Amino acid sequence: MNSDNTNIEQIGLVTEATGGYAKISVLGAGCSSCHNSLCMLGDSKAKEVTVKLNSLTVHAGEEVIVRINSSSGYKAVMWLYILPFILMIGLLTSVSQLGYHESIAGLVSLAILIPYFSVLYLFRKTLASQCRIDIAKR
Repeated sequence: MNSDNTNIEQIGLVTEATGGYAKISVLGAGCSSCHNSLCMLGDSKAKEVTVKLNSLTVHAGEEVIVRINSSSGYKAVMWLYILPFILMIGLLTSVSQLGYHESIAGLVSLAILIPYFSVLYLFRKTLASQCRIDIAKR
């Protein structure tokens, strides 16, 4: 469904449209640009996204095209998958090199994910403002 190399497109169903925002359910069909490998839309569960309606008028039950800039998608993958993995592996090797037992090193490297994702949660509005999601009528 990707007609442009800079945008990832997916068909969604408007579940609610109130107050200048629309909740859109995107069924997990994946897209041709990433072949389901990065955005995890390939599973069968529907994902729900809230999008600001600028001048578009949509109604519940209407099908729309959801577009996300591919650079935004890659940033999300970096923040949610790549950086935590690098952080865990780096901490695992560092703690092991300091002479601690493997189980302690493993627990510490897993425990670092709690503050990491807590910080991401605190800055979720800032991160969300950098991710541009648009919709268009189908």
